[in-house]
Amino acid sequence: MTINQAPMNANLVVRSFHTDEERELSDLESRLMHLGFLHGEVIRVTRKAPLFKEPLLVEVRGRSVALSFDEASLVKVEVLL
Repeated sequence: MTINQAPMNANLVVRSFHTDEERELSDLESRLMHLGFLHGEVIRVTRKAPLFKEPLLVEVRGRSVALSFDEASLVKVEVLL
């Protein structure tokens, strides 16, 4: 699943940015990595806008980061049990 599909307030583990491992990272993916969205990092979706669910507020490394729906759809996550 991606961040925009994840349940609220669940601990999530970042798994990847895309399924095609051979292509280069886009500028947006690189920016997300600089913000702390790294493989294995634990994150949490803390808020979603009510109408279009955009933007999302994500807690990563103790900081809150606002992501658009498109940005959140790039990051694949897994629920941490």
